[in-house]
Amino acid sequence: MDYHKHIASSKWRRGPARLSELEAAGHQCRLCPNEATPDSPLEVHHRTYANFGNERVEDLTALCSACHREVTNFLRARNYAAVEPKRADVVRLRDLRGFAVLEGKVA
Repeated sequence: MDYHKHIASSKWRRGPARLSELEAAGHQCRLCPNEATPDSPLEVHHRTYANFGNERVEDLTALCSACHREVTNFLRARNYAAVEPKRADVVRLRDLRGFAVLEGKVA
């Protein structure tokens, strides 16, 4: 299932799990005191994608835009921290080619 299509769909917008989480949160961010407004609606964060497309209330958390961004950034950083970078992904700080090697040390 395509993530962006699902999030834009009426199935997601009107889904009982999403609406139940917003109601349970009192239409307020679960992490800070921000409340939903017409100019700044709450977003519903997926805590897990195990049931993506058929979400359950416990899969979701109501967050304001700022908190949603911070939580997502934190989780991505944590997930990618354990990934060993591929050699092509590593940027050399200094090109050592052309330097003479003397007694096992770079001159």
